[in-house]
Amino acid sequence: MPRRKEVPFVRHSLAELPTIFPELKIKRIAKNLDDDKALIMANLYECLMDVEHKLPKRKYKIFEMAEDLGVRKLQVGTPGGGYYGPYRLFHIKMNGVDQIVGIGVNRYVSKKRTVLCVSLQKGDNVKPHHSLQLAVDEYLRIDSKNTCRFMHRGNIGLGAIGSGKSSILREKYVEPLYPQIISGKEYLLGELKTDRLWYLNNRLVVKFVENLISYALVRDMYRDDANLAAGITERFKKND
Repeated sequence: MPRRKEVPFVRHSLAELPTIFPELKIKRIAKNLDDDKALIMANLYECLMDVEHKLPKRKYKIFEMAEDLGVRKLQVGTPGGGYYGPYRLFHIKMNGVDQIVGIGVNRYVSKKRTVLCVSLQKGDNVKPHHSLQLAVDEYLRIDSKNTCRFMHRGNIGLGAIGSGKSSILREKYVEPLYPQIISGKEYLLGELKTDRLWYLNNRLVVKFVENLISYALVRDMYRDDANLAAGITERFKKND
């Protein structure tokens, strides 16, 4: 992917973040998202857009971070409709295979929900797809002591096959490959402090992003295996 000149992103203070709610609720988050969660997602959105701070380039548990590619506009198609907007992109390597991972904040196609999306793309001529669409309304939990948690239950779609089984995802993929996110019957993807701005090179944010990427990769392993077992190879073909 060719390099582009990055434009410095001006961050708002925590006190100033509510001033961008009107713009975000037009483009990136649902209008009915409550203000406490909107503040958290505004913080996360600006963290992703801030190219002055990079995700550390190193070997993580199941992937290697080759390069933080900054912010790019992506068009991502899904069975429920398409998404277009800015994503923070990362060039990673897993088992010798290059992939482009994108993390973005979007409104669900119905515009009634806010979703944190993780896209994956294998190869320059293959379109990106969402491996994870985390419903913020349901899975963003705000705790006491200025802490929030991003959770997920493990529900997964397998494309043309339909819905997958969360039990298979856990037993055959998450438990052997990335068990540290398991939290009871759910997955704990990130636990962050809400009384400060977030930056991609902060320890807790780095762990959150590692968990998001790793969970998305593991989910796609299940998808790939299920589709190949069903004789469906369209998702592995390059687009002309």
